[in-house]
Amino acid sequence: MTYAQVDSVLVCDVHYKNAKYDNPHAGSGFLLKYKTKVYGITAKHVLFFAKSDSMKAIHFNNELASWTFQSKTDERNSVLAGKLINENIKEALVMPPKGDWLIFEIKAQIPPNIVIYTLREKPLKENEELHFLGYPYGNTTPIRVEGFFTGFTADKNLSMDVPQGKYGGCSGGPVIDKDGKVVGLVSMGYFNEKANKMIFEPASLDYFKTVMSQLEDTQNKR
Repeated sequence: MTYAQVDSVLVCDVHYKNAKYDNPHAGSGFLLKYKTKVYGITAKHVLFFAKSDSMKAIHFNNELASWTFQSKTDERNSVLAGKLINENIKEALVMPPKGDWLIFEIKAQIPPNIVIYTLREKPLKENEELHFLGYPYGNTTPIRVEGFFTGFTADKNLSMDVPQGKYGGCSGGPVIDKDGKVVGLVSMGYFNEKANKMIFEPASLDYFKTVMSQLEDTQNKR
């Protein structure tokens, strides 16, 4: 199977059993290989744009029909998500979320022309060049934005210096280093008029690694 289009970032096409809650572009997303498995990744706060009225927690209440990581440039590049790994009926759906990652199992075969990322293991260096990818709302093609790592926030998220722009819809996209390794996930970003600068704070890898460690511990006890 040969495709012309290679997709390094996707959008979240979300369908509920009640179609009034459907959203064909709830946010951006990507595929991430961790150890031996590939997971579908987006931002937890994307749920605010793709949820039913009854959803008050990180839990679908058996109302979700399908969650698909979908290319906007080639409809064949589509990946159906399975179980939500970090689903938690006890975790309230609030802003800002604790650890802004949604982590899905992958239910279907992955087309060959979708990029599958891996994590960076080395610590970040101050002023290191990073990029983020995503689909702003209304865009038919993705953007890739260059920025620089400036440190960690009090909540242990990344802080990046990026150009001013309209990045709504990019939430859940990957933040990568120059070698294409994932260092974070597009989370909070806005323009601070008082400071006259973009505030851009991607979620770090900490929460993802914690969830994966807990999952591994649970599987080992079975």
